Amino acid sequence: MKTKKNLLRILIAFAILLGLMSSTHAQHERIYIAVEIGGVLCGYATTDVSNIDYKGMQMIETHDTVNLLLKALGQEMNMQIISRYVFYPETYKVALNHTQFKYDAGNIVSTLTEVFDDYALRTESPNETPDTIQDIAGVIFDNPLGAPYIVEDFVKGSAEEKEYRVYDYIRGHIADQKFTLLGEEDIMLAGQEYKTLLINIYSSTDGTNTKTWVNKDDGMTLRFEIMNRNIYLADESVIKRIKTVDLDNTIFARVDKSISNFMEMSYLKVSADIKSAGELISVESLNFPGQKFQGTVVENHIIGTFEIEPLWYDGTDAPAFPPDFNNNESLKKYLEPEMFIESDHPEITALAEEITSGSKDSWEAAVHLSEWVGKEIRGAIPGGTTAINTLKTRQGECGSHSRLLTAFCRAAGIPSRLSIGCMYSPWYGGSFGQHAWTEVYMGENIGWIAVDATIQEYDYVDAGHIKLGIGATFQPENMEILDYRIAGADTTSEISGIPPEYENIIGPYTNFDNRNVLEVQYADGGIGVDIMGRIVLALNDPDEDGRRYAKLSASVYFSFPEDSNGQVDEMIIVEKVYAMKNLNEEVAIDEETPEEFKAFMGPYVIMQIQKTFTMLWDQGRLAMLVPDVEEPRPLEKTDVEGRWRDPVDKKEYNLKKNADGSVSGMDIYVSSVLPKGATSAWIFDKTNESEGLEAAEKKYKALWDARALDLEFSEGDMNKLGYKYLGDDRFEEALMVFKLNVDSYPESWNVYDSYAEALMKSGEVEEAILNYEKSVELNPDNEHAKEMLEELTLETDK
Repeated sequence: MKTKKNLLRILIAFAILLGLMSSTHAQHERIYIAVEIGGVLCGYATTDVSNIDYKGMQMIETHDTVNLLLKALGQEMNMQIISRYVFYPETYKVALNHTQFKYDAGNIVSTLTEVFDDYALRTESPNETPDTIQDIAGVIFDNPLGAPYIVEDFVKGSAEEKEYRVYDYIRGHIADQKFTLLGEEDIMLAGQEYKTLLINIYSSTDGTNTKTWVNKDDGMTLRFEIMNRNIYLADESVIKRIKTVDLDNTIFARVDKSISNFMEMSYLKVSADIKSAGELISVESLNFPGQKFQGTVVENHIIGTFEIEPLWYDGTDAPAFPPDFNNNESLKKYLEPEMFIESDHPEITALAEEITSGSKDSWEAAVHLSEWVGKEIRGAIPGGTTAINTLKTRQGECGSHSRLLTAFCRAAGIPSRLSIGCMYSPWYGGSFGQHAWTEVYMGENIGWIAVDATIQEYDYVDAGHIKLGIGATFQPENMEILDYRIAGADTTSEISGIPPEYENIIGPYTNFDNRNVLEVQYADGGIGVDIMGRIVLALNDPDEDGRRYAKLSASVYFSFPEDSNGQVDEMIIVEKVYAMKNLNEEVAIDEETPEEFKAFMGPYVIMQIQKTFTMLWDQGRLAMLVPDVEEPRPLEKTDVEGRWRDPVDKKEYNLKKNADGSVSGMDIYVSSVLPKGATSAWIFDKTNESEGLEAAEKKYKALWDARALDLEFSEGDMNKLGYKYLGDDRFEEALMVFKLNVDSYPESWNVYDSYAEALMKSGEVEEAILNYEKSVELNPDNEHAKEMLEELTLETDK
């Protein structure tokens, strides 16, 4: 499960609406605006204003920058939105808008709009030819310093409701919006009180409602709320107060139902309470072959019951390949390039032709394209985002995978489109998270068929996919699984007992590099790996080499080698972390290079980090010149055909050969070996969750006394667990863990410091002082404890 384009759509709304806010104090050098998501202050915007000469005329220019600190599925995905406006000082009529979206990984997309009297020109990167926007009479092009139409109609004209046609700079279309006056309200922002009109803006184009607070004096926007986002006027201090927001809290609906073999789910019934934006949704739009919905949809608020029984297609009567749908006007937009889906890019068209070569029909061609995307594009957040950027960087989240597959199919003449909604996965013990996948058109008799390259469902989707639209967002309020069926199974009840072939594998394994414990579990007729309580990663049956690939990703596999006695005492994890492209540059090849290795020679680049690795023949051995390392590293051949290991950093390089013997690139793999066994902290936590705190205390003490050989005791592990409980305000459990650590490691100054902190936060000040004093006694250089003692002593003296 990956985060995706849905978030970007909300952020696009930020970029458009933030422009309305800076006018309140336009005379200042810089304006500051705060951005909250889910109640977390996670970003800020600034606006700088200047006068410029533009095409021989005196104009106003603004530069707006939005900075957001975001995290999803444990991965940082910080984002920046940069906008430039040029407009007339007398009328505030916009002449130019240029907006860029950037992640940490680099530029994503850029749009440029130039506005003239009767039309506008819009250019979207990487295209160079602009599109013409006609019929702009009466259309509002918002600007960063004023909203004259709000002043005229709602402040001076006392309107209670008004409809406008407003241009969307990012999407390049005109949206119908209804402004409704809700009342008046006094608000305090940036140390100043304002009298405002409270207006709701409803867009019938995408179903969004935006509550907007407008200054009565000049009609300028001071604050607005959209979905769970709150944007408001602030001061410079906002820069130091922002922190990263975990989007998992807003894009996942936890259902506490773990289905490890969910990819084989053929039927699902779920009650849902979902809010959505991005496109207008109706009861009718939620019902189509494979999906039934009963309930209500009011302004994109969905409440009701979904029944999903997807159409699994076997390719019967598929259209010929290449197909000919050019005369079908209704399919035209699904064959053309669009924002983020550059199906006419030369690299995409050439590769699509190569992948589909020899396909017997359109279905086989679509599946070939789906398999290529699923196997070649590494999962990453935020990833490539646009189709061409995803292809170049070879990484992306579900939106990136789906847009690239859509672009490939369109380039091959197969109508295709994104499908956006949510998907069930084992994340957080079972949950629905926002997701995107692809639909391909297989002719009038078959219709649209869904496939999901991101999770290796190359020719189908499981019943956990709930479609909301092709441009919708997913903001769950509540969801509950009512029933489900697994294909080929007669019941959803779990099989009792563990089959003998799994008994030797089941159990915890510890990574002593980072102290994390992964547990192999049995459920639903197979095994999965519990990744620190976040997700149970279901594994496929082993291949002939004993490798069990994750069902969710072809990039990672697990193996469980047996010792001479037939026992499993370690788990090996191998993950593909990067895909490198062969630059095919002419290089000087050592004359001693064996013929079989000559095709390997030359530079390979990791596009997303712009690092170049060079394979060469050095001192009679195959070697790799690694970035930032002066001398080539000799490589060792592994047991896997075409794969070579760097004995220094343990990376493995897998060469990808073409049919003609040439090499298109190579993949970089990293491996980890986890001994079987668990840490004492992990055992305490598991026992506490299943049997309670008293049982966990007894278990820990018994293990400590016995010094069990298959677990690792560590002061740091228990300290980390204690802070985990403390951060969740589970004070009783935190105090217990820290006290056990004090008893186990009485000579450690740090355990007393941590225990004191927990006591202080629990209100036990006198005990906290005693433990801080003990910490200083053991470590006189503990300045933190000294500061806390001074602070606590002052409190007790009051």
